[in-house]
Amino acid sequence: MEKCIFCDLASGDAPARIIHRTARSFAFLPRRCEVRGHTVVAPSRHIAAWPDLAPDDINDLFLATHAVSALLCSRLSASAINVLFAGGPDAGQSVPHFHLHILPRWPGDGVNAWPHLPGYAGDPDELHRILTNG
Repeated sequence: MEKCIFCDLASGDAPARIIHRTARSFAFLPRRCEVRGHTVVAPSRHIAAWPDLAPDDINDLFLATHAVSALLCSRLSASAINVLFAGGPDAGQSVPHFHLHILPRWPGDGVNAWPHLPGYAGDPDELHRILTNG
């Protein structure tokens, strides 16, 4: 495995502004925040992408994300939260260590964190049959 910056942050081998830690995950302020309070939550051990996470990892990451979201709302008076992640390189994941981004939000902040999507033009009934083997 190549050197992983998130593994270095988790282990203390690289400096990090960690604001929350559990036995399985940690949350830190990235070097370049996209908005005030932008926080990244990642597993403490190396897990490359969303499909590689075990159920216990998912549980811990989402509980940590919830705790950090509450902290951001409380301490920064944020009124809402966006939680974003890309679950693999083909989805735009830029660091090969799974992570979530938490973006605190305020009324009128001008942030548009929802991507513009092209819309699905296919048959939703066919898609439903494929997904449910119906």
